[in-house]
Amino acid sequence: MIIEGKIDIAAPIQEVWDFVMDMEAFASCVPGLDEIAPLDDRTFDGVIGAKVGPMSGKFRFRASITEIVPPTDMKVRVEGMDDLTRSAINAWVTLNLTPSDPAGTKMTHHFDAEIKGRIAIVGDMILRGVAGVMLKEFSRRLRRRLEQAEAGRDDA
Repeated sequence: MIIEGKIDIAAPIQEVWDFVMDMEAFASCVPGLDEIAPLDDRTFDGVIGAKVGPMSGKFRFRASITEIVPPTDMKVRVEGMDDLTRSAINAWVTLNLTPSDPAGTKMTHHFDAEIKGRIAIVGDMILRGVAGVMLKEFSRRLRRRLEQAEAGRDDA
């Protein structure tokens, strides 16, 4: 399953990059994230709650930054399994930041996931729908956090 998209953020590229690299700040924008535990500056374990069709569960995962070119590009490997159905996910997430104007940034993302197990049986359409809702909420939270911070600096 491949999901791609972009988020326009009214904040400078370096500020967006710094936010993305702050695991706690970035994690605060992920809907359903219950736990995050940094292992080092490029790897963390987490637990995310998700409901896919009639099934719901907690996915335990490990995310590792495998490639990084500050302040524009990052590639992350995500591997995990849910507690209930033992369905597995193996994914690559690629983020790219580009300036969109003097005070803005465009974040493009590419999510390429392979899902195995009972959750995969639910079907691509339902999985895409759930992922789309989660990405929309993530985008809203990310923009709100960064743009509020930027507005606060402008007022100072």
